[in-house]
Amino acid sequence: MLRRRVRLCSLTKGAAFSPILTAMGYTLQTMGNAISLPYGPQAMAAVAARADFPILAANCRDGDGPLPKGLQEYVLIPLPHGLTMGVIGLTAPWGGLYKIFGLHFPDFCDVARALVGKLRKQCVGPIVVLSHLGLEDDRHLAKSVPGIDLIIGGHSHNRLPTGEESSGVLVAQAGQYAEALGRVDMTLDPTTGQVLARSAQVLNVPEDEPPDPAMLAVIAAAEQEVDALVAEPIGVLEVPLNLDHFHECGIGNLTADALREHLEAQVAIVASGLLHQGLPAGTITLGKLDASCFTTANPCLTKVRGEQILTALERGLDPVISQFKHHGFRGTPIGIPQISGVVVEYDPGADVGDRVRRVMVQGEPIDPNRLYCLAHTDAETMSKVGYLVLDKGQSTEQEVPTIVREVIEDYVRRHSPVPQPMQGRWLSIP
Repeated sequence: MLRRRVRLCSLTKGAAFSPILTAMGYTLQTMGNAISLPYGPQAMAAVAARADFPILAANCRDGDGPLPKGLQEYVLIPLPHGLTMGVIGLTAPWGGLYKIFGLHFPDFCDVARALVGKLRKQCVGPIVVLSHLGLEDDRHLAKSVPGIDLIIGGHSHNRLPTGEESSGVLVAQAGQYAEALGRVDMTLDPTTGQVLARSAQVLNVPEDEPPDPAMLAVIAAAEQEVDALVAEPIGVLEVPLNLDHFHECGIGNLTADALREHLEAQVAIVASGLLHQGLPAGTITLGKLDASCFTTANPCLTKVRGEQILTALERGLDPVISQFKHHGFRGTPIGIPQISGVVVEYDPGADVGDRVRRVMVQGEPIDPNRLYCLAHTDAETMSKVGYLVLDKGQSTEQEVPTIVREVIEDYVRRHSPVPQPMQGRWLSIP
């Protein structure tokens, strides 16, 4: 499992991990969600480019459209006696969450059914599904799609010591966090390729198992690659930029300015909680910037009415939202909105929902009925605790696989030495 706070994963969006998997002996992989959901499936192209094995995800697509670059539907694996094994990859649709990346996943059972029919015409031997659907969906797949012999699953982290028979299909899972290895044995008829016998087992990895020297060398090489990245200077700040999740702050102003400029918007709103520490004056390296902003949130551009901006600002001043610690923020509170292109006068002592007194957009009073181009991230549109409430069907342009840190990096490079961002965007009045 890829962990995004491990530098190998976060700074390379998982790409530096592929050589490690190759060294471990992997020959096939299905797409999980640790890279594709934070950065978008488009990020899988760089992961696949450094992998010496196919990455399968037949249902990761927009309807009948093509798969994102780097992914494959299936592979055919030659076996002894002229037999062939077909392997299909499927990944979790996450309740339609991939729509934000422009992908409307087709039903995974329909996809599997079509591919099983296709493979039965091409291969003599077993058909296997490499699944990141989760156990319940694996069972549903086994029940709904005839012709599958084996499902090797993940995502739900179940541990099935000897697998389970589900609708005549062997379903195998080996738990989580590399605590165990899964093994499946199949006996085939050498003439017909029919599965005569099959079994699954889970092999525990002893806690005192010594590290493999060859693997340590590969990991060390990957770490050296990342060390070079984090040491790379990206620009100079003329003044230190502080972080304050509940007030206007230097790093917040810089981030909002960078988003607004990057997306050529009139206004920018970004959650303070996407930031984890300020930045010192002087030379800024990629490592320092990553420590400050390691969120996987993507830049978004939405045309919104002035009244929606006003609502977003009011929601950002609501302690129920600003003090909430969402798991996706990795320990920080959501905080108040950090803003660019606007100046807000507010009364902190007024009732919640009635604190914003006046808003100026680039020197002019905000018009509640006018459309403005708003730069933000997907974090500000989270259900229930997001600042920005969009209308049903209101479209947003989401830039993937770009993340906020890359937007700041580009801004610092272009404006270095970076002066102190304009202050006085939130003005407290009696």
